[in-house]
Amino acid sequence: MSPTCGQRSRSWPDRRGGTRGASPSRSWGRRPRRPLRAALVVDPGARGTAEQVQAGVLRAAEALRDAGYVLDEVEPPGIEDAANALLVMLSTPGTRIGYQQLMAPLAPAPVRRFMADFFEAAGTPDAVAAEQAFMTRDAVLRRWGDFQETRPLILAPVATEPPGLAGTDLDDGQVAETIRTMRMTMAVNALGLPAVALPVGVENGLPQAVQVIGPRYREDLCLDAAAAIEDRLGVLTPIDPR
Repeated sequence: MSPTCGQRSRSWPDRRGGTRGASPSRSWGRRPRRPLRAALVVDPGARGTAEQVQAGVLRAAEALRDAGYVLDEVEPPGIEDAANALLVMLSTPGTRIGYQQLMAPLAPAPVRRFMADFFEAAGTPDAVAAEQAFMTRDAVLRRWGDFQETRPLILAPVATEPPGLAGTDLDDGQVAETIRTMRMTMAVNALGLPAVALPVGVENGLPQAVQVIGPRYREDLCLDAAAAIEDRLGVLTPIDPR
């Protein structure tokens, strides 16, 4: 066997699996075609997004267009699948046992309430469901890799509802609602993709924010796009909270 075969197999670009060593995506280290294309996602998974949130995403989209980016209103595949996979991965039988034995006895009451509501919303996945969640994660990551070959960046909301009133995050049903509104962020975290979140405005006294999501290993593209938005919309933090 050639002494370089092992090194080549580890470093060859490969998008087929999200956990195959340190293999970068096919576009890693390569200057993308210009003008750079981005996918515009206003309502992830078509499950409803508040008008206040949509207005912020569209404002950021106009800023990117002004900077020379080309935006297409289309969303990557499997957002709900990836978000649900993360929910399962965070509530496996082992996770629940570890929490109950190690964390719960030390956690303050609000944390115990949150975790109880979180596990209730997540259901009771068994070991087989946990394994399937990781398989789903890798399958969706491959599909996103193909999607981002033509649209390397994705512009989307962080949450699909405006920030709630302070102290209401543990109200009945609120944890499950938060999971629903954070589905795009949960999908990105499940897939392990780089993203930059930044404020883009204030409407009705509440901040608006977006996230710029890039392909694997391309934090530079996210930061460049975020800087372009900030250059045109201004630095909007800190705010005066009400």
